[in-house]
Amino acid sequence: MMLSDVREYIKSLKIAKCVYMGKLDAKAEKSVGVYNSKHTHAYHTAIGGPAMASYGTKYVTILIHWNESPGETERAATELFEAVSSAREITVNDTVIKFIQPLCELQDIGTDDAGIHEMVIEAAVIYGKGD
Repeated sequence: MMLSDVREYIKSLKIAKCVYMGKLDAKAEKSVGVYNSKHTHAYHTAIGGPAMASYGTKYVTILIHWNESPGETERAATELFEAVSSAREITVNDTVIKFIQPLCELQDIGTDDAGIHEMVIEAAVIYGKGD
């Protein structure tokens, strides 16, 4: 599973005007960014080694960069949070996302330098191997 697969899934939800991954210098209002998580997570493997694993885990950070309204930003972020947390058996680029597990509640991270409100979803994307 690649970060681009997660971006494609988020894009398919049609919640944001723009869905990007990695750094975007001029973030458009009502956009969502998808990043590899920078948090440390324990490594787990199947008994018998990685070849025996039936699923993998991709840790991601989803940034909701919305507008100057904290209420509209929270509504959009909540809609996205509910959509990703209820995702089940979604096929993206020949990979099956089994489910997406938020790792904490939706986080309000304030505003950027331009006064645009932002919120973050930290999540583990559980995907099938060999499906």
